[in-house]
Amino acid sequence: MEFIERAQRAKLPVLAGATVAGFVAQRVTQTVLDGFYARSGYPVPYYVGQLSFSAGKLSGWYTAMRDAGTLGVYWQTQFMDFAFVAATALFFTAALALVARAFPAGSRGRRVATAAVALGLFAPLCDAVENLLSFVMLPDPATVNPVVAVLYSTAAALKFAGFFAVYLWIPAALVAALISRRRSVVDA
Repeated sequence: MEFIERAQRAKLPVLAGATVAGFVAQRVTQTVLDGFYARSGYPVPYYVGQLSFSAGKLSGWYTAMRDAGTLGVYWQTQFMDFAFVAATALFFTAALALVARAFPAGSRGRRVATAAVALGLFAPLCDAVENLLSFVMLPDPATVNPVVAVLYSTAAALKFAGFFAVYLWIPAALVAALISRRRSVVDA
């Protein structure tokens, strides 16, 4: 994949800068998103709603916001979430490319870690799909389609799994890279 190869060829200061910039952007956009969620009056924590797999529950929560006059703020939240998606894609991709570079050149570990860079786009892509599906449900909050609700929650579950995988992979791969580098020094 051309994108991964280009990220992998980037100079270390560029990768480190992109990782820091992505992390900061992700934290800032998360803070802004949290404010939007709070102002929308979403009746349950966002992850509870996203993982409900229930048209009835989603309809009830959306209708509650409509009745409270805050559904418009929730719409804005969904649009703002795309900034978080972009920040996360930058952070994950740059961080994973940086981790891949921690392995010795030409090693199996670097090849595996380079392939894992694609994982950096998985969670943001699922988050974007989840947002797009919410736009299908929000125009008529009283009648959420059960199939769309399941697809929405599936995208959310895959998103959360992607986040978990990246946050687990980064420290595990860094430890493996350190061990690999130590072994290559000892074997030299």
